[in-house]
Amino acid sequence: MKSKTAIGAAIGGAVLFAAAGIHLHAGYATLARISLLGAALGALACIDVAEHRIPNRIVIPASAACAVLLAVQQVSLHRFFPSLALVALMLVISAASPASFGMGDVKLALLVAVGLGDVATRALLLGLVLAGVFGLLLLLRFGRPEAARSLPLAPFLATGAAVVVLL
Repeated sequence: MKSKTAIGAAIGGAVLFAAAGIHLHAGYATLARISLLGAALGALACIDVAEHRIPNRIVIPASAACAVLLAVQQVSLHRFFPSLALVALMLVISAASPASFGMGDVKLALLVAVGLGDVATRALLLGLVLAGVFGLLLLLRFGRPEAARSLPLAPFLATGAAVVVLL
């Protein structure tokens, strides 16, 4: 049942992101890249909510494929510096305090960075802010014990990416 839900979420993500790309008159490589990103984010958000993990079997191939599609487009690397710097910061925070971000969350942020390109910084920041606000609401409503639980980050990063793609 879980795999059917993840497949449905992947299809929904791909359709949503592809529709946004078509609406924005994206080229073939960009359309393929953001559709792949949408599919991966849909599946990963679903899995992260259910299992509290980001499977490497999805995030690594999706990141590699998005990176290849970026290379085909010959996009300048300096345009990605802000989002890659944010991913590097998440990596440092994860190494210093593994309870804050898991390595799956860092790899997911890298996927968003290579999937969205130069607009990824906005998506990542929006997703992190949404997660922070949700965590704060949990703290205010249920107190420290409930708020101290692990919060799946994939739905928030996926939401941030969807908002940026749709706007």
